[in-house]
Amino acid sequence: MTSFTFARTPTLYLGAGRLASLPAFLAAHRATSIVLVTGSRSFRASDRLTRLDHDLRHGGIAVRSLAVAGEPDPAFVDDSVRELRGHLPDAVVAIGGGSVIDAGKAIAAMVMEEGSVVDYLEDVGSRTPSGKKVPFVALPTTAGTGSEATKNAVLSRPGPGGFKKSLRHDNYVPDVAIIDPELAVSCPLEVTAASGLDAITQLLEGFVSTGASPLTDALARSGLRSAGGSFERVTREGDVGARAQMGYAAYLSGVVLANAGLGVVHGIASPLGGLFPIPHGVVCGTLVAEATRVNIDRLTAAGSEEAAGARAKYAEAGALLTGRDAGSIEANCNQLVALLARWVEELRIPRLGAFGVTEQGLRETAAQAGVKNGPVKLGPDEIYAIMAARR
Repeated sequence: MTSFTFARTPTLYLGAGRLASLPAFLAAHRATSIVLVTGSRSFRASDRLTRLDHDLRHGGIAVRSLAVAGEPDPAFVDDSVRELRGHLPDAVVAIGGGSVIDAGKAIAAMVMEEGSVVDYLEDVGSRTPSGKKVPFVALPTTAGTGSEATKNAVLSRPGPGGFKKSLRHDNYVPDVAIIDPELAVSCPLEVTAASGLDAITQLLEGFVSTGASPLTDALARSGLRSAGGSFERVTREGDVGARAQMGYAAYLSGVVLANAGLGVVHGIASPLGGLFPIPHGVVCGTLVAEATRVNIDRLTAAGSEEAAGARAKYAEAGALLTGRDAGSIEANCNQLVALLARWVEELRIPRLGAFGVTEQGLRETAAQAGVKNGPVKLGPDEIYAIMAARR
């Protein structure tokens, strides 16, 4: 067996109604003050927030609330940390989508650092994070990025000269992840669809990654099987059972990406998100079918033993997601691409042009993008063609 390492994961609580256990959990850990980070709309407008706030305060826990709109930028983190100086919380709790969890993760870390978060971002700043943080609890309300299981917080400043980069340290893995599918029931269809395809992309890219191990393969298989049995259900019915399965799949996608690495779709997402204000899930969702097709075609043409192994994994993923074995590697690869393309079409995942992505933007992105740990070494022209097909 090839040697490998595996990063730590959060303590995981998964199940309907788990939100109600948060006050008792914080009290058991002697937290008397927390920062509660949420999105700016759906959860803040729900009675769940009112009940949670009441339960926390009734338990003697002081709550300071912060709301993040959209994907977090460094200014939001810096402003939030500035407000907390001199009032260090016992814990930071983030309830929301991947962007909210990333914001909470960054705040939990930066209250222990000096200077701007920009100073510590990969490929942007010149300072190395110390790894210190206050305890951090993540409660996802979408099944997508898997940020509740990873060690990085993605921050962006889109526009000319912009960036989308990570604040990263092994210690930034959340201490606790609470996945309560009831929190996702009110998630809008377009967010459910894009988030779910993001999780599926992460499972798929991690499964075929050159950095995969027997352990990440086992987790990716479990996640793909769970997503295959629940993704269409959450986009049609949104029942709690299907939400739980997708929450499980998304969590595993975070664990897999943290340990196996990702591929060309995520190699595109970072530079493209630095140029244009396009949600991460939309980038992944709109590109995954085309990128998968291109990768499989290249692997088929290569004909090497290594390429055959990666192609066999794509075929296995096709069987796992569809729930049926089509009888051959070629047929299973074909049904994988067809399924992904159908989802993109039926769920009306927006094209890149809907977010102002220009021809020049595609060229700039292709020049900066990479394939990460993808099984095929695609060049800028091929990466450009993947994006152009969805512009």
